Amino acid sequence: MSLALSVFIGLTFLGAVFVAATWGLSWRLVPEHRRGQQLRWLLAWSIKGLILPASLWAIMNIGLSWDLQPFMPQIQAAKNSGGEWFPEFLRVLGTGFFIVSSYWAAATLGWSVVNARVGLEGEARSDFKALCWTALLGMFLPATIIVLLGGWPTIGFAATVILTPLAGYAPSILQRKKMPPMYARAIANLNFGKYTEAEWEIINQLEKCEDDFEGWMMMAELYANHFHNMAEAEQTVLEVCDHPRTTTSELSVALQKLADWQLKFAQDPDAARRALRMICDRLPGTHLARMAQLRINQLPPTAEDLREQREHKPIPMPALGDTLDEESPPLDSELDYDAAVESATGCIEKLKQDPNNIATREKLARIFTERLHQAELGIEQITLLLNMSGQADAKRAEWLSLAAAWHIKYRHDPETGRNILEQLIREFPQSAQAFAARRRIRLMAARV
Repeated sequence: MSLALSVFIGLTFLGAVFVAATWGLSWRLVPEHRRGQQLRWLLAWSIKGLILPASLWAIMNIGLSWDLQPFMPQIQAAKNSGGEWFPEFLRVLGTGFFIVSSYWAAATLGWSVVNARVGLEGEARSDFKALCWTALLGMFLPATIIVLLGGWPTIGFAATVILTPLAGYAPSILQRKKMPPMYARAIANLNFGKYTEAEWEIINQLEKCEDDFEGWMMMAELYANHFHNMAEAEQTVLEVCDHPRTTTSELSVALQKLADWQLKFAQDPDAARRALRMICDRLPGTHLARMAQLRINQLPPTAEDLREQREHKPIPMPALGDTLDEESPPLDSELDYDAAVESATGCIEKLKQDPNNIATREKLARIFTERLHQAELGIEQITLLLNMSGQADAKRAEWLSLAAAWHIKYRHDPETGRNILEQLIREFPQSAQAFAARRRIRLMAARV
């Protein structure tokens, strides 16, 4: 009994070593982000491929009834003779577990190694092949001796002997840390104006790490900023956004930059709006989508409006300043008149879409009065502005001073202008326009 128990314990221990080693080696063969999935697979496979066969082997040899005798003859003979059959059962059970566990370990390690090598390319693939040949040649002789001594029950043991060093050293090849792309040469070429060389250097680095966000954005910026190829830049950004490893913040940065380039290089607010709209559509309800929507609301509606925003606009002089006493300048040419009419028409079209556009209505009033010499139409626009509710006192004071100045200068109606100045002083006595209005009234009284 003691010898049979020792054999059982020894073989069971050896089988447990196979199982534990196989679990550890298989777990190390997969990348970190897949190890949880690998553990779940190992658990399910251990139940189906190890525990169930070992349990079936035990049930087959325990002899459940006279009609269902033990599978192994030595146990059956011991039972039929009336002697102690349990030691023989332990010896058979330990041997069976050893064989099942060795075959299970060999199959598991082989399957794990084959799956791990999928996708290897270049130097890693060559190194893995070299490791396979080294493990096979180095362990072939010990494995052959095991099979010759033990026969077919030890084939699983022999296969495990060959696969164990292979699985042990494979992670250093399969999970070799990739060096991050280095773009120093590309940046240097950009600084020296060598844009084609910079493009090739970026491509060379991206071949080492195809999903590097920084590299693809450098490529897109190169196309937009230096090659002035907005179509290629946009295509590059869209491909980056469609990549499964692109994070939400990277997607937002890429599309925000694309919108910047559309405004800066293509002067296309509609294209910039489309890029920002993609952030809202792909990341609904996030703070990134809200930031994109705020920027959309601030975009000029057309390319012409964008150009006007970027033009250097002269700062209007105070309406009641010294220029009020000067004669209104005539239009220099018919070309100036046509340009003024075109500007007025553009303002009218905008006001049709948004009658409450304060800046556009004020601009139209100045065009009518100061460029087309139609003060009545300009004052009419100022009156509409004054009738709008919710306007700041500073703006209302400014509009009253404009109306008074235009009555005096362009319509030559000092009486109406004086009345408006007095209204300005009454309603906004502490404003800068009110102080200027008092000075103007004193000058008008002195001239009388």
